[in-house]
Amino acid sequence: MDFPELILILLVALIVLGPEKTIELAGKLGELLRKVRETWDELRYQMYLEEINRKVMEESKKLEEEAKTEEVLEDEPRASQDATDRTSEGTKAKAN
Repeated sequence: MDFPELILILLVALIVLGPEKTIELAGKLGELLRKVRETWDELRYQMYLEEINRKVMEESKKLEEEAKTEEVLEDEPRASQDATDRTSEGTKAKAN
């Protein structure tokens, strides 16, 4: 809405409602707009917090998966190495 349109609407309201009712109506509209703005800001803030929480949860899931993967790798049995020729005991047994 452009400024000239707003002035025209206020002028018509002043003529139709009279000066006292127009001022009262403007005050109520101001309160309504303030409440709408506060509600909108609160909604945006909540959405921002939810986005941060979602990112934190995704990161923690990633870290948990990495930790599980590391645990699995650490739990796998490894072939022991013979110190002299660096072949595994299983390979040495098959060769004999």
